[in-house]
Amino acid sequence: MGKRLEHSQDAVSEVVGYTLLLGIIVVAIGIISMTALPVIQDAKEKAYLKNMEQGFTVLDSKASLVSIGKQPTQIVQMYTQAGGITVNDSSLSRIKVTFTNGTTTYVVYDESMGTIQYQLGDNKIAYEGGGVFRKYPGEGDPVIITPPEFHYNGETLTLPIIRVNSNQSVGGTGVVTLRLVSEQTSNVLFPNPDDNPEYTNPLLLGKQINVVIKSDYYKAWAKYIEERTEASVNIDDDNKEVKVSLNAKPNDQPNDLSPPIDIYGFNVDNESALHNFNFTLPEGTSNLKMMMMTSPTKTEPYFSFYIDKSGGLATGGVTITLEYHASGKKEEWVYVVQPLKDADDNFNVDLLNATSGTVLGPSSDDTWTWVNETPPWNQTFNKGDAGPDGQKLMQHYLSLVGPTFSFYPDLSRWDGFDESGTTYVLYYEVMPPRITYLHIVEHKMQVNV
Repeated sequence: MGKRLEHSQDAVSEVVGYTLLLGIIVVAIGIISMTALPVIQDAKEKAYLKNMEQGFTVLDSKASLVSIGKQPTQIVQMYTQAGGITVNDSSLSRIKVTFTNGTTTYVVYDESMGTIQYQLGDNKIAYEGGGVFRKYPGEGDPVIITPPEFHYNGETLTLPIIRVNSNQSVGGTGVVTLRLVSEQTSNVLFPNPDDNPEYTNPLLLGKQINVVIKSDYYKAWAKYIEERTEASVNIDDDNKEVKVSLNAKPNDQPNDLSPPIDIYGFNVDNESALHNFNFTLPEGTSNLKMMMMTSPTKTEPYFSFYIDKSGGLATGGVTITLEYHASGKKEEWVYVVQPLKDADDNFNVDLLNATSGTVLGPSSDDTWTWVNETPPWNQTFNKGDAGPDGQKLMQHYLSLVGPTFSFYPDLSRWDGFDESGTTYVLYYEVMPPRITYLHIVEHKMQVNV
């Protein structure tokens, strides 16, 4: 009987097993590569950025020594495993400080601040204005790592402006050396009466001090100023700007009558914010009339006052008419003020001192703006009703049109006085944020990479 040969599959099964195992290993390595490598790369970038944050913090402290301190030069070394550093003094980073006196706007400072910026992908770290900022990828707002040089304590604004002068860049890996060099002695911009007699402290301008900061990190500037100060902050996203407005106290001394009469930051929350509002007329006659309004075109809502006299300024006094126009309606009040002569025979008309009471004038409308006043004035007044005195009336309507507005003349109703010799005193409490002292010093720093 012959032998029967049988075929065995043992060897084939072993090969297939090894092939499947190898495939699993290859797939696993691929999955690990796809998932782990980005995590590893992300961790590396976070380490790079953390290292650069620390480097910029050191840069900030050494820049202060050079710009504000007494050190003529400092060396800063940073280790850049990736990304690049750029020094730029373009107008994309800028600070402007202005104030207005009468019809004149004074520009105290308007220059580029300059930046030193590190960028890795969409991550940015920058030194600007004496502070360090960080911008993360995405739509989130930038944050502050170390605060910029902007100091306001409720009365004094101190701005040491650190200006970076240079345009250089470097990228790649390795050690980057930054040499910080003080360019010159500090430039005191305010107070500086030698440059401009208006640049003096304390500030008694009755105006606003405005600081405009333009920067890629403007939202971080805005948040810092809002959190650390009581300043009023407005953001302009289109221009990447933040505007800070501070109200200076008005001058309680006579001012020449040169309309418009500007009122900035009238404290609408204080029922006795208005302290003084009077005119001194050197040549008042029987034809005296003067009208001023808060809208030069009588665009509602607006408030106006009208000083009128016929028969001389001796004993008859002057009639004051107050009008408030809004939504096609009008509130009108009439009262009499007795002018007082000073030592030079000039007549003083005090708008806040009614000598013959106050009545609601010939208006067909009942009042509607007084219902939220404090008692007993929280009511509706009808035609002919007696009402508050001049102080309360002026305070009420200035609060309605405030906190910031101007009085413009109606020249068709100006006569009987010497405009060039007329003065006025308008003294009131300003609302926060207030400013009494302003200090601005420019420090220039050259940065060599």
